[in-house]
Formats: sequence, structure tokens, C-alpha cells
Amino acid sequence: MAIEDEIINITDIDVGTEILNSDKLLIETSDGTKMIAFKDFVVGPDNISSVRQSQIEGNVEGEADTFYNVVTGFQILNNQTTPGLNTQYDQISGSIELGKFNYNAIANLASVSADIATNASALAEVSKVLDSLAGVIQSTNNTVLKSVTLTTSACNANVTGAFSNHKTKAIGFTKALLDPSTTNEHCTIQLNPFTLTFPEVDEGFVDGSRYMFTGSFSIPANQVYSARPGFHYETFVVTCYRDTANGSEQAWTQSSSTGTVNFNQVVRVNLGDVFRFQINGRARKKIKSGSLDVFKLS
Repeated sequence: MAIEDEIINITDIDVGTEILNSDKLLIETSDGTKMIAFKDFVVGPDNISSVRQSQIEGNVEGEADTFYNVVTGFQILNNQTTPGLNTQYDQISGSIELGKFNYNAIANLASVSADIATNASALAEVSKVLDSLAGVIQSTNNTVLKSVTLTTSACNANVTGAFSNHKTKAIGFTKALLDPSTTNEHCTIQLNPFTLTFPEVDEGFVDGSRYMFTGSFSIPANQVYSARPGFHYETFVVTCYRDTANGSEQAWTQSSSTGTVNFNQVVRVNLGDVFRFQINGRARKKIKSGSLDVFKLS
């Protein structure tokens, strides 16, 4: 047999499917070629340090820039930071602490959610009991009980972003900062055109309650004065109307020659009253801004 017939290439060796602890590896060392049991084959940090630092995908070599956003007092890396930055703990500690903060907040909210539901249920029951008690007091023949003064739930409202309809001259608003239904579900507002509707009988409201209407309305400067010398436009007039089952009446009227109407009016409100605002007069003026705050006095 020729010597070349005894040559075995690595590719001719059978392919194994597993490595057992008893198997051995062939290694080349400074002391020659040796065998090592697989169970003794250990790769320590020193053997892979160059891989960890220089061959990690996206790792930045050299100078890198970090940029942060502050969220509830914690510094959080944002997307302006150099891509692939090999971060240190101090650079991501804000994100870690924010995560812990959010976890504690959510855990606390979860712990009190049952109390919130319980309290809401209890308040609803108290409201029903008080309404029932008010009905008993109102219907009794006992003079002492009839002398008890019932209080009214506040129907406070706050709206902003006033504007007017050029054709109807009705005034509306763009946003309700305070909806009166939060304190009395039977008191409602409509933003455009604006109406504020107070409760009817047996809806947590006492006839003749006093409310303060305060706020202002403004028109554009070019609607205050004319470009023609010596000519002045008609006075800017705003009227608050009260609508009842018997018709409409003026609750109050305020005028201005400066382009801004400011008002502070105390109004006695009756059951079912509906309030609305309108620009009055012949001049075709247009509200550009304004707000209204309505709150209970007594």
C-alpha cells in the first residue's frame, strides 16, 4: 500500500453530533500538541475580553456624545446620543430610577384603587339618602322641620376661548375648564352656542340660589374705531339672557367703548334657569376672545 493511501484528511473524519465530558480535544500549546478532556475546557474572561469590547455590534470607539431629557427629576438618555454608545451605569441610572419610581407609583395606585371605588360608592349612597331626607323635610307638616334651610349643590363652571356667530350673534366657547356636572349631575353646559342649564326641582338645587357671573369678552381692535377721522363705531354691548318656561328675559347687560366688556354680576338663579350670551346692537361685531367663570355664593 502506498503511503498516500494512508493519508486521512480532516474532511474525511466522521462528524460527531455531541460532546461528552469524557471526550477530548486536541490543542496546540507552547509545550507541544496535547490532549485535554472536554470537562477541563474552560474559557475565562481574559480569553474573550477582546471580543466583548471591540467586536460587539454597534460599539462606539473613541469619543461619544450623550444627551439627556429630564423626566420628573431623572436624567434619561434621548435619541440625540451617539448611536451604539457603550453605556456605563451612571449614564442609564436615571432610566433605572425612573422605572423604580413608576413601579412604586403604580403599586401605590393599585393599593388605593379599591378604597377609591369604595368611597365613590359610599358617596353615591350618601347623596341618595340626603335627597330622600330633603324630600321628607319639604313634605312634612312639622313647622320645626320646615324651618330647616336646605343647601344647594354647587353648579360652578369655567369656560374659555369665547367667539361669536356672525349671523345669530350668539356667543360660544371652545373649552370647559370646569364642568358643573362634576358637582351636580343635573347642571349642564353647552359650549356652542353657550348655554348653562341649572337643575329642576328635586335635583339637589334650591330655588333662588345666588351665583356670581364674572369674566370678559373682547372684539378685534379694527372693530372699535373706524379708519375715518372723527368716526366711532357703535358701542360694544353684551347681554346675558335668562330662559325660563315662561320665556326669555335679560339677566343683565354690559357695554364698552374700548372693545373689552368686563363684568361681575350677582344673579339669583331659580330652578331650571338657562343662561346664554349674545352681542346686541346694530354693529356687526365679532368676539375674538373671552372667558366666563360662574360660582355659587349662597
